Amino acid sequence: MKENPKGHLFSISENEYFDDKQSKIELVSCDLGGHKCSEHRAVINRKMLASRKFLLNKDYLRSIESIKEAYYITADLQENSCANCAKLFRCMLTQSLENIHDDLKQMSRGWFMTKRYQSSYKLATLVLEEFRKDC
Repeated sequence: MKENPKGHLFSISENEYFDDKQSKIELVSCDLGGHKCSEHRAVINRKMLASRKFLLNKDYLRSIESIKEAYYITADLQENSCANCAKLFRCMLTQSLENIHDDLKQMSRGWFMTKRYQSSYKLATLVLEEFRKDC
């Protein structure tokens, strides 16, 4: 469970495999009752689930695209009360992308490298740079 500065509590699932019925981000407490971000959270959760499924199938390009789409959805949270939550979502998505980037880096370098993942690694690098500019 993570808490952001305004006292909004979120439960962030750290399971190894996603359950289709379990959301990655679940609201535990919010001054506004989570009404402002409920649709956004639902879409972000769906995108993260899709990203994880693509990742498990080694479809890195689509996994990265799903994370990128979820990241851009956080920009729609314009309310002042939602700014900290949006930042938390972006940090979580950035961390997911960093994990994918690190995995791709290991697979695209060294003795056992394959050029198969080079395009995914380059895309992950570009998107990660873009995310870091936002932070």
